Amino acid sequence: MNYDIKILGEDEDSGLIEFDRLAKLTQSTKDIACKALMLDLRGYSDITPDKHLKKALNMYLQEVSGNEQEGTTLTIDCKDFSETIRGLQFDLFKPKESILKLTPMALVIRSFQHALEVDSMVSDLDKPLLRSLMNFKRNFISGNEIFYLSNRGSIAEVKLTKDDFQKIEILEESIPEPQNVIVNGQLDEIKISKGRLGLMTEEGMVNLVVKDNASIQELLRFMGKEITIKGKSHFKPNGALSFVEIVEFGEANENDKYFSTIPNAAISNQQVLFHLKESKRGNSFDALKDLSGLMTEDIDENKFQEMLKDIHR
Repeated sequence: MNYDIKILGEDEDSGLIEFDRLAKLTQSTKDIACKALMLDLRGYSDITPDKHLKKALNMYLQEVSGNEQEGTTLTIDCKDFSETIRGLQFDLFKPKESILKLTPMALVIRSFQHALEVDSMVSDLDKPLLRSLMNFKRNFISGNEIFYLSNRGSIAEVKLTKDDFQKIEILEESIPEPQNVIVNGQLDEIKISKGRLGLMTEEGMVNLVVKDNASIQELLRFMGKEITIKGKSHFKPNGALSFVEIVEFGEANENDKYFSTIPNAAISNQQVLFHLKESKRGNSFDALKDLSGLMTEDIDENKFQEMLKDIHR
């Protein structure tokens, strides 16, 4: 399927592509596609794909056209994942039908759409993927340029300006940094959704993400048994736990239960800024009270006003 990346500018080169710039554009676009695919298949974008998946991410430059007046258009061809990954083994996890209908370039377009939509707080994005989207900003050589990403009609066109990356940056910074954590529980039946495992703890179900295939096979012997996981907790923009990335695991003992906990990240000023910018009610105390995961009894009107001052500095 063919896609276009079109660059328009008001400067004298009007989006002309020099070799060094082309290399940067192709690398940043490919990185977004890779992370978006791993997020869909394995539940976390910062996982290195194996050699078979790398082939499925191939994108071919078919044509470069344009001039100083009309800008530059890159025509790219790539195959549907139904042709490239349907027959691959994913150990415990199987690709969803929705991903098979897409292509690497379609994942790039979808990722930008999700990051820029009004309700991006609940979109299918994580911190590493958002950082890759931010890196795309380096392809701009002036504040006047516009990038258009499209597949000639079937997927909505994405229009990118430098200003659009401010929202992506705010969204990325609103997600708390990962934290070291120990969780203890029973490894539950495999959760097919997003290629994650489920750990049933005393505080509820915790999603687990495994980064390598060898660990997946080792985990099979713990299925239905008590296990202790050491890893990094990853969060949603509202500070709630999204999943635990497994670093180490082993048989559980009584002491593990004492240290086991399901973490929640404290909401930060940056998260408040994002919510306030996205809220239809703007800078209102009621809007802040609606934030999921925020302990509203711990903040009063005076403290809220101080936070607003910090945000607008």
